[in-house]
This record gives sequence, C-alpha cells and structure tokens, in this order.
Amino acid sequence: MTDFPSLRSSPLSRRALLQAGGALTAAACLPQESRSAEEPSSTFRPLTSYAEVLSLLEKRGRKYRVLGRAPDQSPIVAVKCGGDKLPAILISGGAHSTEHAGALATIEVIEQLKTDHTVWVVPARDPIGLSGYRHALSLGLGESPRLESVDELEEFLRRHGEVLVDADGTLLVLIGEYGYANRGLLHKFEKGAPFLEPLRGRRIWYASKRTDTPGSAPLERAYTLIVTPDGEILHLNRFHDTRWAPAEVRCLRNLMAEVRPALTFDLHEHDHGAFYWMSARKQRTEDDEIWERRMAAEAARAVAAGGSELAPDSYSPGSFFEKLERGVFWLDAGKRGEGLNLVDFAAKQYGPAFTIETGMQCPFEERVRQHLLVVKTAVGVFERRYA
Repeated sequence: MTDFPSLRSSPLSRRALLQAGGALTAAACLPQESRSAEEPSSTFRPLTSYAEVLSLLEKRGRKYRVLGRAPDQSPIVAVKCGGDKLPAILISGGAHSTEHAGALATIEVIEQLKTDHTVWVVPARDPIGLSGYRHALSLGLGESPRLESVDELEEFLRRHGEVLVDADGTLLVLIGEYGYANRGLLHKFEKGAPFLEPLRGRRIWYASKRTDTPGSAPLERAYTLIVTPDGEILHLNRFHDTRWAPAEVRCLRNLMAEVRPALTFDLHEHDHGAFYWMSARKQRTEDDEIWERRMAAEAARAVAAGGSELAPDSYSPGSFFEKLERGVFWLDAGKRGEGLNLVDFAAKQYGPAFTIETGMQCPFEERVRQHLLVVKTAVGVFERRYA
C-alpha cells in the first residue's frame, strides 16, 4: 500500500461544515446555472471504438501526450487544455467501457470548458473494453474472431477456451493469457478461489448484454475485470492506492503525481434508471470540504434547473453512501473495502474530487450534456475559490 500523509484533524463536525457550505451556495446557484448551461448545437453520438477517440482528437487538432500503453498497445493519452493558472484540474471518463457518454463528454470538455486553470483530460481509461468484446477476444486468440451475436458466445468460449468455471449459468474460460466470461463476475467468488490461479494478475472480459442503451449493445463493449495477485476479482477502476496496478491505472496515477490536481472529475454512468447523481468524498482540510460542498450543490441544482431528473429521495447507491441533498451523496471509501478508485485516491491525496453518474436509460445526448454542465458549473465555483 502507498503511504499517505495523515489527515488533518478538525474541531468542526463534518455535518456542520457541510451545512455551512450549503448555506453559502444557496444564493449563488441561479446565476451560475445560467452561465454554465451554454451548449453547442451539435448532436452527440456514441463512440464506436477507442480508435475513434484518437481520431476525434486528431481531427480537432488536439495534440495528446501518451502516458503509457494498454496490453493491446493502445496508447493511454492525456490532453492539456485551459490556461496556465494553477492549481490544475483533472477530468477523466470511460473507466468502464459501457459508460461511453462520459468518454465522449471528456472530449467535448476539451473544446467547451473555458478556464484560466490548467486542465488535463484523459478521455477513455479502458481502450480495450471500449473497442468491444471481439477485440478483447482477439488478444487471447491471436486473431479477430468470427462471432456474429451474443447468442453464439457460450458455445464459442467452450470451443476455443479452457473451461475454468461452468456452473449456475456462469461460464469462465482461459484463452491465451486472458479470461473470458459470459457474464459479470464481481462478488460472485471468494477471494483466492483455486480456479482463479491461472488468472492471478491477469484480466477477464465479459460482453455487454445491454439492449436499452445505444452503443452498449451485445458485443459492442467488453467490461474489464482484473484478478489481483492474491486472487480477488475487481474492476479496472480500483488499484489507485496499491503498489501492483494495471497499466491504465499506473498511467493516471503517475500523471496525478506530476500535476497534483486540486479538482478531479471522473465521468461515469449508472444502470438504475434515467436520473442523475454525483458523489463527493471526505476532504483533508476544512476549507477543501466546504468548497467541495459548494461545487456539488451548485452542480446538482444546475442539472435540475436544466430539466433533468435527480435521484429520487428513496434512492441510495449503497450502504457506504450518505445522502447530503437531492442528487448528492457522500462516499466513505473505507467502508466499501475494495481499494481506492480514481476519485477516492484524488480526494485522499490532492483535494476535491467527484464521481459524476448519469442514468443509462436517459438519452445519450442528454447524458453527455449533463456531464458537460456539471463540469462547467463546478469549475466556475473552483475559479471563484482561486480568484
């Protein structure tokens, strides 16, 4: 585990700080919403592959920095935009390949976000998954497979792979150095299960089976899982606090160590409906905590003012979340117990950080616009802090 500086003790309660932050933002929301709601007239369409991400950047004349490479040799890239003012801002998307509205939104952020602060954008953190299940299969097979539909998947895997698990509707096979499954495996097996031995420190992909979300239909996306060296199945957006980490995580962690972002966004999507929510984290200082509250409150209210649906009062993302206000939740990453994701790590090391969650049942274009509105609104508050 990486060593972190100890958290600074605070004489004020967290609740008092949050209430103070909320009170300070109430009067400022409407002007900020109006300023941040500027939108382009273009139509947003789902990305088809990671190659399209690079192509869009190149067509727009954006030079990118190669941070490292995924196992298929796809470059993990970052684009520097904004101005020269510090502290810097970090924005990422596409940590999970099915959540590609966030990936496209990061590309649009490069064009639309106007700020004097230096901004680093990492458009898609899972190049392999974004390019689809057939592409992921090609890494194990050594060639692109003939696989016409998800209905053929189980027979295909049995024919080409070494079966590790085939029970209760779950199929997992080994092809080459990688695992391939017919369904998600998170929380399905005990840590250190003997059949995972050949996959320790390696990857498992399973095919998206969504039919209600454009761009995430069967075989269009591959969801990336990682088997840790001690045999636990996690997804790609963990490992930010561990010495052993996949290449995609190391790339981003190294960039963060260099630019030290005082504000971090990770653009995600959830599959529980069409509503929006975001999560914040416990901060290292009282000042960071109050400003994080201001950013979260103004962003959520801007989304609501734009006509989008916020998470219903009855909704909870999980037992380790605390509701702060409509559409805003507080995450205690220590209670989750799966290692730190990007936003957990950013909050613990650098400053305010947010996970943005738009609903997959919401139209694709609206999801992209929600991400853009949240980033613009929160950055507006960030600029006031450092004015």
